[in-house]
Amino acid sequence: MNRERCPELFKRYEGNPILTAEIWPYKVGTVFNPGAIKFNDEVLLLVRVKDRQGYSHLTCARSKDGKTNWQIDSKPTLEADRSKGEAIFGLEDPRIVWLEKRQEYVISCVSFCAGVADEPPGVSLITTKDFFSFKRLDRPLIPPNKDASLFPKTFKGRYALIHRPIVEGRADIWISFS
Repeated sequence: MNRERCPELFKRYEGNPILTAEIWPYKVGTVFNPGAIKFNDEVLLLVRVKDRQGYSHLTCARSKDGKTNWQIDSKPTLEADRSKGEAIFGLEDPRIVWLEKRQEYVISCVSFCAGVADEPPGVSLITTKDFFSFKRLDRPLIPPNKDASLFPKTFKGRYALIHRPIVEGRADIWISFS
């Protein structure tokens, strides 16, 4: 690759990693794959955390500069909710979008489907205004499906969601409308 024609867009932060399991306020196995936004003049990461049994949940971490002095919630922020059909395997790969029309954030994440053979991955949608209280919405798509993200604006009054159905031998991105 010709570096002169394609200059480096990002530079790695010298202080990496910025978050590790060792600094977590409770015992965890690993931390990775956060959704990230600017919220109340801070960087807010909604971090996928895998516990020591191998189940995933999401935890908020906040920093003024996005690199240091992280304030991490003292317990999981969001865990799987079996009453919403989410299995104990947990929540993964959060994406966070601000919906101006609704004046709230929508979190889309992978969740595994309780009560379904082999508990395939599905998509969960969760809303919040403050990242302390949350409301779960009904599942928007039939499993198996994952890696969804809602567009922040409507198209002719309809919300659009990109997602990845799990179809053997294929790796596609689909779009669905409300």
